[in-house]
Amino acid sequence: MSKPRKLKLLHKIFIGLFLGIIVGAILSAVGNDEPFVVGLLPWLGLLGDVFLRLIKMVVVPLVLFSIISGVSNLTEIKKLRSIGTKTIIIFFLTGFLSIGTGILMANIFKPGAGLNIAELGAGTVEMRELPTVFDSILGLFPANIFESLTQGEMLHIISFGIFIGAGLLLMGERAEPIVNLVDRLSEMMYKVVDIVIQFTPFGVFGLMSKAVTIFGVGIFGPVFNFILVDYGANIFNIVVWYSLILYFIAKVNPLKFYKKAFEPWAIAFSTCSSAAALPVTMKVGTDKIGIPKETASFILPLGATANMNGTGIYFGIVVMFAAQLYGIEISFSQQIMLVLTATMLSIGCAAAPQTGLIISIALLTGLGIPLDGIALIAGVYRIVDQIHTSTNALGDLVVGVTVSSLEKDLDREVFNNSDLLAVKSQAS
Repeated sequence: MSKPRKLKLLHKIFIGLFLGIIVGAILSAVGNDEPFVVGLLPWLGLLGDVFLRLIKMVVVPLVLFSIISGVSNLTEIKKLRSIGTKTIIIFFLTGFLSIGTGILMANIFKPGAGLNIAELGAGTVEMRELPTVFDSILGLFPANIFESLTQGEMLHIISFGIFIGAGLLLMGERAEPIVNLVDRLSEMMYKVVDIVIQFTPFGVFGLMSKAVTIFGVGIFGPVFNFILVDYGANIFNIVVWYSLILYFIAKVNPLKFYKKAFEPWAIAFSTCSSAAALPVTMKVGTDKIGIPKETASFILPLGATANMNGTGIYFGIVVMFAAQLYGIEISFSQQIMLVLTATMLSIGCAAAPQTGLIISIALLTGLGIPLDGIALIAGVYRIVDQIHTSTNALGDLVVGVTVSSLEKDLDREVFNNSDLLAVKSQAS
């Protein structure tokens, strides 16, 4: 007798989502001012609040240990100083372009407009001022790291992690025990995240049922619009920005590149993990695209944690979405600073499923925007995370082929003929 198949987490999340919608719709029809509904709402809210509290619990150590581990393991950066400089510049370039595109599309299509939560009883909200350029530069460096850790100041944590990682890197072999410990701590936090994420279906059920009960089924118009804008921004980023970089800077045929890069894109899309796609990304990068092995070994693992264009697009859109839900106007200067902040946060993201959701909660909290927007997005996050992660993985290969081209060591013979390397290897 065959064992019953276990439900995957994705299926459990969608079950929680749809049950939450059904329960919320029923309670909304009954009337959210009825004594029974009033008494039940705090218990539904508790499920969502526990879920959000667990996510906030893991975000700081996850980012800190990931950054320290990533920087301290970049032992090849001395040999690849030129490659490293070009890589970081292109990471920031693609990040700014991607996130700027997401914010621009959120301005044009306004996914959160049409449902002012403040008018429906959630209260008025004022967004905290984003810092100026000068404040942001100064704000990269914490005055008191323990205070920053306590308050969850993500940019402070990222910069502190970079300094610690660089210090360990400069210590050489003497730092090995500490680097190994940090690596284990980083792995431990991934496991803790795995545990926390198992609570997602219950959190989604609580968040969604409470939201639908209070605001009615009209909330699904903005959610659907959010998905469309998110996908549209990522597709635009690939078709326009990536293609322009490939054609004008890397000087390769974008269509041929996309054909070769489809396999790692598909794996990233299906798994929602750049880390899961990394082995195939590296194989495709060297065997089919012609990136030198030493260059691929440096850029692609680094890109899996520090080149999160799709996730950055989400950060920009989700802030605009949440602000629009509350009728909050975000000025042009604030949006410019949002691009910078989202770029830095996307560089600090770990290469694991649901991480973007975790970091976005910290971002909205820091801006003083309520988490109702996240409550709506959490149930469908897997859908948008697929396009985020596949954009991330594709971006790593774009950076790899561009840097290799600038370094004049891209094997264009391999790029132009994907079967050539296989023939060579068989001959040898």
